[in-house]
Amino acid sequence: MDAHTRRWSAPEAMRIDGEVNEWIGAAQMFAARIQQDPGRLTREQWQAVAEAWAALLAAAGRSTGPADDEWFLRDLWLRSWLLQNLGPREDVPLFDPESVLVRALDAMPMNPGEAAAPAARWSEMEHAQKPGFLPQVRELRKIRRLLNPVRPLAPLLADHPRWQEFRSWERVAPDLP
Repeated sequence: MDAHTRRWSAPEAMRIDGEVNEWIGAAQMFAARIQQDPGRLTREQWQAVAEAWAALLAAAGRSTGPADDEWFLRDLWLRSWLLQNLGPREDVPLFDPESVLVRALDAMPMNPGEAAAPAARWSEMEHAQKPGFLPQVRELRKIRRLLNPVRPLAPLLADHPRWQEFRSWERVAPDLP
């Protein structure tokens, strides 16, 4: 893991270019190495991993553009997995459940009230091919993708001031495409 971390922490990582699929592969490989045996890493190693992960995602974003929130969602999912498997740790930013919740909620393209009506009728809109259908369905799918990494963290976030906002989204979720 140390060599992989050093690779993405090096200043040269900021100059690497590539196609979306190459960056997806790099992110998957990095996450897989972390997930192999995360309990053995020291605090210092976790700090290096967090910096390298952020550098990899930033370089991917610069090289490919936002890629439909690909890099943001990968970050939320890795953090969620770490929290589910190792629990929160104040000394390592990757292990902050609040960050997953707040960043997911802040990225929502609309509020739960605005999403409720189109979510309930997206299937009808799909069949009628109404104008504006595709962008609206993409936004509704984005909401679902943002909710998914937060959901398993419920025991860690139940007392968070924004948890009720998440619960509001959960009431809309069954109707989302």
